[in-house]
Amino acid sequence: MVNEIYEEKNDKLDELTGVLKREYVIEYMSKLIGSNKKFALMIMDLDNFKYINDGYGHLFGDHVLAQFGEALKELMEDHGIIGRYGGDEFIGIWEDCEDYDDVWQNLHTALGTPNMLADKKLIEMGITVTIGCSRFPKDATDMDGIFELADKALYRGKMKGRNCFIIYLPEKHASINLKTERDKIVSSMYLHSKVFNALTKSKKIKNGVKETINFLGNYFMIDHLCLTDDDGLYCEYFHPLCKKRDFKLYKKEEIGGLINTSLNMFCLNSTAQDVGDKKVVKDMLENGIYSVIYCEVAVYGKFFGYIRADVAENPRGRVWQNLDMDVLLNFAHVLAIELYYQHMDLADLDD
Repeated sequence: MVNEIYEEKNDKLDELTGVLKREYVIEYMSKLIGSNKKFALMIMDLDNFKYINDGYGHLFGDHVLAQFGEALKELMEDHGIIGRYGGDEFIGIWEDCEDYDDVWQNLHTALGTPNMLADKKLIEMGITVTIGCSRFPKDATDMDGIFELADKALYRGKMKGRNCFIIYLPEKHASINLKTERDKIVSSMYLHSKVFNALTKSKKIKNGVKETINFLGNYFMIDHLCLTDDDGLYCEYFHPLCKKRDFKLYKKEEIGGLINTSLNMFCLNSTAQDVGDKKVVKDMLENGIYSVIYCEVAVYGKFFGYIRADVAENPRGRVWQNLDMDVLLNFAHVLAIELYYQHMDLADLDD
């Protein structure tokens, strides 16, 4: 059995997590490639692990990694091997598995198991994982190629909102260019400038608002992005792959108590998380809304409404990133100033 390799402590195992060290996974993978044996490579990344270390300390971070390593070994069972690639990143090899439907079914079944992370505290914290997967020899026939394509699938999963697994498909992912840290900084600057320029380039603000809504919805791959007040949802953007079109209106009296007054924003990665007695959040879940962001459009004491983002196609929710929230807040702030000085309301934007 494959899992017998973990039974006794030896120098092949990572001391913290109990899974294989990186070099031994690479060695094992090289033997499979040399024998032309089909397998699926999975690169697994704990979502926002930096914030776990920063917020709870490195000792708790180590505890999370150890728990995650145990969960991954259980997930793989006798299907293949699991190793630590470095930091909060793990790699798994699922043997005799190359067909897309087989890979999808195996991952869906394994990750769909309730409480994959056995520690209740980790579950309550909403710690999630993003997985990128490629297949040998279907997608690539050498080590570098199979890693590059799994990395592209992982990158797509992160852009989609994390907390998901993506299997590489050339028609969808071949054109992805993996970004460096410098690219990410430039991207952030570009997005902020894009929002500001669109909203201030002409006196017809509604044209800029619609352009910005459509651009950000598409860029961040948000299922539903709109402006909302107590009277309706305006300038709605729907992602082409989102089947849901009937997003329920929630009024200020329902949302207001959830807003973080320091940030003027409410953000929830998963409406399935325990948020106490919050009827509106439970109602969102019942209405097929799995993650949300509400950014206040308000300035100088005048409240206009909210910029609202919804996830409806992924029941696991979305792990909102700082960039997502930062750009949407910037949008809300610039929009509020424009509306204030042009004596307009949100309804004026949907004429």
